[in-house]
Amino acid sequence: MVVSVQGVDADEVPLMSTALPDTHDRRIDTQSLLAPVRKGSFWLAVVLPFVHLPLLASGLGSADGAGAFLVLLALNALALVVGHGHGPDDAAGA
Repeated sequence: MVVSVQGVDADEVPLMSTALPDTHDRRIDTQSLLAPVRKGSFWLAVVLPFVHLPLLASGLGSADGAGAFLVLLALNALALVVGHGHGPDDAAGA
C-alpha cells in the first residue's frame, strides 16, 4: 500500500536527516596542513644531531656551549615528537 500526500508518493518524499554535519572535510584540511610540518620536523630531527657534533668536539666547558647544546637537544626532542608521524605514504611527502 502506497500512501499519497497531495499527489506525491511516499517513496518520493525526502526524509529529514538528524545526522550531525560532516567534519571529514575539516580533518582532511588539517591533515594536509600538518603534513609539511611533520615532514620538516622529521628532517630537522635527522639533521640536528650533526649540529651537536661540533659542540661536543669543542667541549661543553663554557656556559654558552652547554646552553647551546641543551637548547639544540630540546629542539631535537621536539622535532622528534612532531615529526614522528611522517612516513613515505604522506600525500605531501612526494
